[in-house]
Amino acid sequence: MRVAQIYSYWYKGKWTTKQDTCKASIQLDKARIWLDFNECCSYDEESEFYLFSQADIVNDSDGNDVELYEGMKVSVFDDDLDESNQPDAILAEGIIIKNTLENYPNVKWLIRLIKIK
Repeated sequence: MRVAQIYSYWYKGKWTTKQDTCKASIQLDKARIWLDFNECCSYDEESEFYLFSQADIVNDSDGNDVELYEGMKVSVFDDDLDESNQPDAILAEGIIIKNTLENYPNVKWLIRLIKIK
């Protein structure tokens, strides 16, 4: 089980919060941000919404800092296993949105998935 860690972080001359997610355990097609696909929190006719981050900065699968903002397009992944029980990532694309859901007051950012591969 993966767990994201949140901590204070000096970034571009000011203190902010960073959420360290996880590097990929398998090769990905490009740098992606880890998303727990078990954390679907809402949906509408067009897409599903997932809890994404409690902080403004996350790291991608290559370890790079990514500063989140409203409307940002991101590529995400989650670990999975194929039919042969071999590692096989779930890949998706999404848009970052500010969390306005009252049920999750500690979460700052959600992701609205627009494409699952």
